[in-house]
Amino acid sequence: MSIIDESGIQKDNENFETNASRANELIKNDNWDTAFKYLKEAVDADPNYAEGFNLLGIYHTRNHNYSEAIENFRKALNINFDLIDAHYNLASLYMEQEEYGMALPHFKEVVLVNPEDSETYNLMGICCAKSGKDEDAKAFFSEALRLQPDNVSAAVNIAKLLIKNNEVAEAKGILLYFIKKDIANFEVHHLLGIVYKTQEDFPRALHHLREAVLEDKNNAEAYNLLGECCVKMNLDKQAESFFVMAARLDTAYLDAYYNLGNLYYNQQKYHDAVLALEEYVRTKEATDFIDSLWSDNESKDGAVPLYNLLGNCYKMINNPVKARAIWEKSLSIQPEQQEIKEAVSGLSQTSQMHKRISLVID
Repeated sequence: MSIIDESGIQKDNENFETNASRANELIKNDNWDTAFKYLKEAVDADPNYAEGFNLLGIYHTRNHNYSEAIENFRKALNINFDLIDAHYNLASLYMEQEEYGMALPHFKEVVLVNPEDSETYNLMGICCAKSGKDEDAKAFFSEALRLQPDNVSAAVNIAKLLIKNNEVAEAKGILLYFIKKDIANFEVHHLLGIVYKTQEDFPRALHHLREAVLEDKNNAEAYNLLGECCVKMNLDKQAESFFVMAARLDTAYLDAYYNLGNLYYNQQKYHDAVLALEEYVRTKEATDFIDSLWSDNESKDGAVPLYNLLGNCYKMINNPVKARAIWEKSLSIQPEQQEIKEAVSGLSQTSQMHKRISLVID
């Protein structure tokens, strides 16, 4: 039987009820693929079935058809703007696609209806932090923690923001709450390691960073930080092991290679330093080439200290040709490096002197 609803759209009520009911039963059993055709039938029978469009959006999200998912979530909200599930689902999808500015207003609709929703405030904070709105992010993370003091995700997020802004004492206070409550995870330990390292309390930093890698054995950054703490405590052998581990876990991790090369350089193990730094350069240049196929905007400034260190290593092992080549790469990125210009000039003079001597011998 067909009826006309108050919007003037024809609705096949019997067909709609059958298909909507069947779709919901299948979804409860996580059988989304079979439910899809019933959902389509249901929204065809009742074009005002907002929840049906929301469920179609979920179906398409699960199948990575994001444009279809967004279209269906929007249809759901056009029919019923108060459908909070559709706001949340659309915002989550925008977050996944890193469209944080698009996600934020939909999360705001969620907390207007559910003002005690700590996790959504946390997600709003992430959107703001990713968009460079640090003060807004801090406010949302703080609200998430006020509503749920044991929300470790919100605590980690606000601590990262505070550390970034050099507010380490405030970050420390938040993180220590979770230590005292014995509910700290590896991220809490990792961040406390950073805090104590910043405060030059290296034994405590080591303790928390070790706890972090015990729970997260693939945490290259934590291994690198462990190495940096060991260097400060004159534990060079342990530092070497940690830097090597960090570099193995992440072959594109510049800091780990630089720290390992610098450790060898300070120990006058110049050949070892060259081997470590050359490995990074090979990896970096291959990665840069691949990245250049998609974008020309990748910043290379971070590699400058590593190139300069490698040039010094080449010089120390009496290989001026390679020293010049790597320093010239550094200068091509940052031309105004007077010290490196002078180093290259010094190589030129040395090379000319060697050439004149060889002519006299001839």
